[in-house]
Amino acid sequence: MDESQKAEAEAIDWSLLLNEEPDDQALRHEFEKWLSEKPAHAIAWQQVTAISDIIRSAPPDRQVAPVRPVAFQSRIQALLVFLQKRWRLLFGSGVAATALCAALFLIIPDLITRFLADQYAPAGTTRTLHLADGSDVVLAPRSAISIQISAQERHIDLIQGEAFFTVHHENSRPFIVQAGKVRAQDIGTAFDIQIAHHETTVRVRDGVVHIAASTPRIYARDLHGGEWARVSDTDIRDGTLPPETVGAWKEGVLIARNDKVGDMITALRPWSGKRIVVMKQALLGKRVTGVYDLRNPDAALRLIVSPLGGKIIHVTPWANLVVSP
Repeated sequence: MDESQKAEAEAIDWSLLLNEEPDDQALRHEFEKWLSEKPAHAIAWQQVTAISDIIRSAPPDRQVAPVRPVAFQSRIQALLVFLQKRWRLLFGSGVAATALCAALFLIIPDLITRFLADQYAPAGTTRTLHLADGSDVVLAPRSAISIQISAQERHIDLIQGEAFFTVHHENSRPFIVQAGKVRAQDIGTAFDIQIAHHETTVRVRDGVVHIAASTPRIYARDLHGGEWARVSDTDIRDGTLPPETVGAWKEGVLIARNDKVGDMITALRPWSGKRIVVMKQALLGKRVTGVYDLRNPDAALRLIVSPLGGKIIHVTPWANLVVSP
């Protein structure tokens, strides 16, 4: 960690502490002392407060951010309590414990998800898993799964993100993927599942997958190569696509076929690890067609929004602001 990164981490800590104890004059004095120690501290504080103000001022529907599964909220809360108690036992400060936990979640992306998952792919990288049954799983960046394999069943929970499965079919032992409220069962196939914005999408490259969901209505069907289905709390949609485009992200390629800018930004964010804030909601609904390099997410973002009049402002090394006329 270089000096600027260290200063940013410390600035985040101070922001959390001052928010926790706004009337603590001794704390304020220590902060002022830290702020004046080095020019890097003042720069980092300006960056942290600037991006915080931008994010707070943007309406929630203009912010593009990952959606964490609701089913784990009780476990998340329990982990937070555990961490705070452990830190208090070591250092005796309730405020410091709270600040440390909050800072960890800001500095280390998906910290909770990493605790809950058996396998996790960090931002900007994919991860290939070779299961004992001969099946392969490729995790997209910032994706996580849990795995339960028994003599009767192979069961995968997609906790977050997207994964591509190439399944070794066994008649006597089904291969099942649970993603949100959607259950997908292999019938000898290669397929992709993604959770994003309270929607679960299944795309089949080849073979057959049986999917079932009970919201917003009972839905069950077989998807063949080149078919997809998307299930949300309010809607179910399906259609076709070129089979060879399924899982193109594994090769670092993002393909847009008259897709919304908002969906493209959602797809880009895990590859860059940066916060992306879009200041005009209208831009998110516009549509683009093209092929973009996921391994160069800043350039890809620029190519997506520039033809629509959008501009990228690098607010800090960990945040981009998208503005448009």
